[in-house]
This record gives sequence, structure tokens and C-alpha cells, in this order.
Amino acid sequence: MTEVSSIKGSRIILALDFTHRTNLRSALKAISLLERYICAIKMNFHLILPFSCYELSEVNRLVHTYGLQSVADIKLNDIPTTNKIAISHLLRMGFDAVTVNPFIGAVGLRDVVVHAHRLKGGIIALVYMSHVGAPVGFGINFIDSNKQVTSLYQKFFQDAIACGVDGVVIGANRLEILREVSLKGSGIPIYSPGVGKQGGSIRYAAKNGADYFIIGRSIIGSKDPVKAAKRLQHQLSLNNATPIL
Repeated sequence: MTEVSSIKGSRIILALDFTHRTNLRSALKAISLLERYICAIKMNFHLILPFSCYELSEVNRLVHTYGLQSVADIKLNDIPTTNKIAISHLLRMGFDAVTVNPFIGAVGLRDVVVHAHRLKGGIIALVYMSHVGAPVGFGINFIDSNKQVTSLYQKFFQDAIACGVDGVVIGANRLEILREVSLKGSGIPIYSPGVGKQGGSIRYAAKNGADYFIIGRSIIGSKDPVKAAKRLQHQLSLNNATPIL
């Protein structure tokens, strides 16, 4: 992702999260229209499910033709065998990375990382999502094995580092969490959804440690998607290293 981002001059990942039923032509059209302004696409469950294996492969072929990356955002959270089979299918259809829910535990997370890397794919782990209910789960406190009070997202991040994941997801509207995680200096790229419709600011998120920005409705739902993508790129170009608190 780092290499592609540098070549394309963008840190925006286009979330093809159409809110209406779409078809192959619509997906391909959106990618072709916006490929100059993004470094990757992300496909969520509600787009992946209606498509056939052939259609998903077609989408990813076009993505790679433009030199972009493709992420299957299915938030895997199952037994090891199921996780590995799902990853194998998705990578075979041309996806470059898969999102995984660390609720599977450190052993399960390490297993999928090893499996994906063997197949030349990547794993992006959830740490703190952007939706309104995220604090109820990711922000919950518990007593760890050392009898210390810690938050679930802190445990997830520790597991992500230990298991060698290729990136973590933290909402762009979770500035305190972004800042906390980025200051740990782990070197793991941070992928941030939640810009725009969920209240996140691309500039504020960038200043507080986000590396890549997963943006869907603010671009796809715009009357002029190209203009919207350019505007977001411009906001990033105004960024500097000083955090906005």
C-alpha cells in the first residue's frame, strides 16, 4: 500500500459502499472515474455478497490495471478453518487484503496473518471502529492476565503488533484513540474510516496519526465525485505534523 500510495500520490481508499443495489458496470465505472485520486478500493459485505466470483475478479482486475490495491472488508470473526478458507477464496478472486476482527484471539489472528502472507495477501485488524456503537465494544474495560485494567481496543492493538498484521482500523472520528496508538510508534499503518458522514475530518485524523483514509459516501454519494475526491486530497495537502487536539 505504501508503494502504491506514493506512486498515485494519494492516501485515500475508495469505499465502494453503494447504499443502493449496484451492478458490475456501476462498480467499474466508479473505479475508472476516480482511479487518479485514490490508492485502493474497499468492498464491504453488502457489495461483495450480490456479486459472483467472476464479477469480483473483474473488479479486481480493473483495480490492478490502474495500479491500485483492493481490500475485502468482511471483518472475519470465525473459527480458524473458516477464516483461512474465506481468506483463500478472497485472495484467489484478486483481493490484496482482508479485514479481520481480533475477537478471534491472538492465536487465531496470528494464524490468519501467517496464512494470508503465505498467499501473498495482507491482514488489516480492527482496533476501534467509527460507528456510533463502537465504544460499547471496543472501548470496554476489563482486567487482563496481569490484573491490570485495560481497554479492549488496547488489547486488540497489542495483539495486532505481536501477530504482525499489515494494518489496523481506527475511526477518523476517534482522535484520542488515533493519537494514543500513533504515539506508540509501532510502525503499523492506520486505516481510518468515518470521514464525512460519521463526523470525522480527514485533516484532523491525519494530524493525529491516520495513514490511510477509507472514504465512501462523501465521494460516491456526491453530485460530483471527482470534485469531492479532489477536495479531500487538497485537505490532506494542507496537513502538517502538529496534532490538532
